[in-house]
Amino acid sequence: MIRHVTFAVGLVCLAGFAAAAPAPKVAPKDDKADLKKLEGDWAIESWTQFGAPVGANWTWTIKGDKYTLDQGTNLEEGTLKLDPKKEPAVMDLEITGGNCKGKDQPGIYKLEGDTLTLCFGWPGTTERPTEFRSTAENRWILITLKRAKK
Repeated sequence: MIRHVTFAVGLVCLAGFAAAAPAPKVAPKDDKADLKKLEGDWAIESWTQFGAPVGANWTWTIKGDKYTLDQGTNLEEGTLKLDPKKEPAVMDLEITGGNCKGKDQPGIYKLEGDTLTLCFGWPGTTERPTEFRSTAENRWILITLKRAKK
């Protein structure tokens, strides 16, 4: 009986040490590191608004925390703010030039190799997309970009 009690106490102590052991350190995602990964010229592969595809032979350029969206007849400029710690990762636009100047645009993003996928609420709204999907009901803008070849 004493052996069983001693063995049980030993197991409890081992479990306590295991629980007290520090968790392995995982480097936190850094928005500046993600900004660096996004830097460069991007060609729009697809653009869907309100669930319908929009023909878009436009370019998106990111340099530091600034972006430019050249739509031919409209040059939108602004500042990017990222939060890669969120799931999905967050990208907010502060539009400082173009047709939507003065509006903010909440969004999400994912980078997979040379493909950048963005999903935004309409400029001036506060509703952030929760998934990468555009429908007539949610009124979100879904954009797929490919890194431009140098």
